[in-house]
Amino acid sequence: MCFYDLLTYEIIPQETPNVIRNCSKCKRDTEFYCSEKFRVNANQKMVDVWVVYNCIHCEGTWNYPIFSRVHVNKINSNLYQKFMNNDRETVWYYAFQFNHLRKLCNEVSTNIRYELREKRLETNSNNLTIKFYCKYDFDLRIDKVLAEILGVSRSTLKKLELEGILMLNPKISMKKKIFDNLQITLVGKGLDFNVFHY
Repeated sequence: MCFYDLLTYEIIPQETPNVIRNCSKCKRDTEFYCSEKFRVNANQKMVDVWVVYNCIHCEGTWNYPIFSRVHVNKINSNLYQKFMNNDRETVWYYAFQFNHLRKLCNEVSTNIRYELREKRLETNSNNLTIKFYCKYDFDLRIDKVLAEILGVSRSTLKKLELEGILMLNPKISMKKKIFDNLQITLVGKGLDFNVFHY
């Protein structure tokens, strides 16, 4: 039996979030998906940039504003080139700006498919540390993912926390959303969870 002291999990979304807003063609609120394309409009030295979304029913478009009437010299040249080339990573960055999207849409879907990419490392610690890496913020609750990893209920996680066996760093509620570099420590390695060993 091999015990592991450090588990790292990279949370990789498999899709961008859809949004719900009014479709001018369907004449009702409907769902839009990210086309993964920018629309750039340059009027002399003033630039507008949008991410293009399409209605899932009629393929009508909604333009999600990124820059509006901004002088071209105020946009980083590398970023501007990414807009022109429909750089996927840049599109995804804006597609996961939940707070901004919620101001412009009726709703933003948080039910996103994701992959957990695991790495196991041995150290000489008496505790187990679980560390999360996530490039995008997509409203994924800590207790949901941790329960999935450990194969226990959320109520069991709460009990472990109250008993001082499970600790979050920084110390926040497990109902909060996962963020990059979040660290969770399980004190001692005598707990009977499959995640500790093969």
